Amino acid sequence: MYKKILHSKRVIFLILLTLLVTGLYGFRASILNKIIQATVAHRLSTSNASYLADGLHVGLCGAGSQFLVDPKRSEPCTLVFAGNQLFVINAGNKSTQIMEIMSFGAGEVKAVFLTDFHSYQINGLGQLLNWNWLLSKSDKPLPVFGPEGVSNVVSSINQAYLLDSQFKLNALGDKNLSVVGYGGRPITIQFASNDEVVTISKGSDLEVLAFPINDFPGDHSIGYIFRYKGRSVLITGDTTHSANITKYAKNIDLLVHDALSPQLMQSYLDGATKSGLTHVADLFSKIMIQHATPEDAATAARDAGVKYLLLTGITPPLQLPGAEGMFVGHATDIYKGPIKIGIDGDMVTMPANSDEFMFRNVITKF
Repeated sequence: MYKKILHSKRVIFLILLTLLVTGLYGFRASILNKIIQATVAHRLSTSNASYLADGLHVGLCGAGSQFLVDPKRSEPCTLVFAGNQLFVINAGNKSTQIMEIMSFGAGEVKAVFLTDFHSYQINGLGQLLNWNWLLSKSDKPLPVFGPEGVSNVVSSINQAYLLDSQFKLNALGDKNLSVVGYGGRPITIQFASNDEVVTISKGSDLEVLAFPINDFPGDHSIGYIFRYKGRSVLITGDTTHSANITKYAKNIDLLVHDALSPQLMQSYLDGATKSGLTHVADLFSKIMIQHATPEDAATAARDAGVKYLLLTGITPPLQLPGAEGMFVGHATDIYKGPIKIGIDGDMVTMPANSDEFMFRNVITKF
């Protein structure tokens, strides 16, 4: 008898469940539309910035390097949020998308800072400028700071996106978009000497500085320092071991440093050689001498008294088990503070006027 009652209840439950699913399926279009509307409204009106405590926040919207694909690490892009201002350092090919996934909108960006002009550091600049113009509705082009040559880079990108901007203006009208606000406004950072520090901006709470790295001939790589309410970060571009980085990183809270593993890159070089791609192998050999090793970064962090080391520009990809251990090498023997091998979405929070660090990844949920 009990089994019959239990069986009947199961049958009734299955019937009700079937009816419910069938009913929901019939309204699937309406339900889907509601979900999409709510998602879009939330995404366009909500930013992670509104949830951040007062302080200096540094995130990786691209923790990788160039043409060597790494699913966890896109081309270089670092964001700095200080007070209520969002800045972007370099703009690799997925910068805007990764920022959106991190819940920071392109329209929030107040300025872009370029460390170098390698393709993998500017591949996404056009999209970032375009979306900033569209979403911010600013009547001024977005400032783009960089070394000598930045005017050529930005003016070329402005020209490349000109037809698209005209399409948007025709579609939306000048009441919704400013004609004079389109594109980027290049600002060249010039140094009188190879160890000069230039003040880009200085307010009551926020100070932005730039200094030359200049480690190999023909390179005009720039490092940037952000200071906000007692907290600080130094962000390098492509660099070898640099005396200037050690010099200007003195007592910096967070050092965001370019890093390449020669041991792992040698495997890529050997693979290219075995495949008969000697020109690619030659390129790999050039790349190997133009980037700091994790040990170089650790040495700079140790000698400068840095409190936290975040490695970015990670080269080569670290997809195989054990690769991260090989990549970091002896860096942990050199520098005893925390070392993090960055991935897309990593964020370090430094609350104002404190010694506290908080780390999280705003892309990885589980």
